[in-house]
Amino acid sequence: MKTKLLKNDNEDLILFLSGWGCDEHSYKDMKSSRDVLICWDYTSLDFSFDFSPYKKVYLIAYSAGVFVAGLVKDLLPRFEYKLAINGNPHIFDEKFGIAKDKADVFRSLNLDNYIDFRLNYLVRNMEELKYFNSHQPYRTFESCFEELDKLEEYSKSEYQIIDYDKAIISSEDKIFNIDSQKEYYKDKYKILNNSAHDVFYIFRSFDDILNFAEL
Repeated sequence: MKTKLLKNDNEDLILFLSGWGCDEHSYKDMKSSRDVLICWDYTSLDFSFDFSPYKKVYLIAYSAGVFVAGLVKDLLPRFEYKLAINGNPHIFDEKFGIAKDKADVFRSLNLDNYIDFRLNYLVRNMEELKYFNSHQPYRTFESCFEELDKLEEYSKSEYQIIDYDKAIISSEDKIFNIDSQKEYYKDKYKILNNSAHDVFYIFRSFDDILNFAEL
């Protein structure tokens, strides 16, 4: 796992577990009054960080990161609040997870179709696509495929479940089934209207995400 700490000289920390295929460039303009530890690339689950200087630690997990939090649960601190965005702990589950046909689409990405993939699955329109492309990760297809294989491998072993305090579900998410997400989180979700799977065109700060969740 790769990490980057954004220091704001704050006694609170947001632990942000990003989605599959992401890196720190995807969130280069995201702001926060708190310190933020951005995590990505789950090809390896090696993780080490000293949380002791912080009075409060908040978990924001996005997409595949919602699942990954459970894989490294024993390495994480006690959280003040745990928030999931467009994902749940059962990433490849037949009912709650990503459908096999969508996972096959992920594995078929190449230089000819990745822009169409972003427009069809991650964003809603050309304006959002332009913003996404200006914040695209510096990852190779090969590294993303390797990460996806590892995520599927992890899902077949025993892993812990994070009990999230609340989930944000995008109204136009085309990666996770919205009805299944609602069923999984029951009364602990909030709908983000006019949003596809990638929510970082709408949210420009990590504080805004927590505020939306009514923290």
